[in-house]
Amino acid sequence: MSFEFALVGFALVTMTALTIEIAYAYISQGFGYGFSSNRPLVERGPLGLRIQRAYQNQVESAAYIVPVLAGATFLGVTGEGPALAAAIIVIGRAAFVLLYYTGIPFIRILGFTCGSLGSLYLAFQCIFAVAA
Repeated sequence: MSFEFALVGFALVTMTALTIEIAYAYISQGFGYGFSSNRPLVERGPLGLRIQRAYQNQVESAAYIVPVLAGATFLGVTGEGPALAAAIIVIGRAAFVLLYYTGIPFIRILGFTCGSLGSLYLAFQCIFAVAA
């Protein structure tokens, strides 16, 4: 997977998580909630909290995944290993979001680990590309 495609895939996962969070807010709070300028604080149920936290984690992960993917693109990192790492990042983050929604404890760690290890591998590849 190219790094550009991985960036687009990561953005699609993030936008999908945002869309699900917005749709859930409309479904659970009513249609008028989305158009209110003074939204009341609403207690979210367990699913609503998981949806919110999955999106929040996805946005937070952009702080370390996007720079690594962009850096690998600009540095011209090539090879099968980095391409596989980019694919693992996107698939791992998508799996993390989906597994977070299930509410099954600890299973989402698999997706989180894939995204984190893939980005760590690419970070080292970027360091080696700069050093070469």
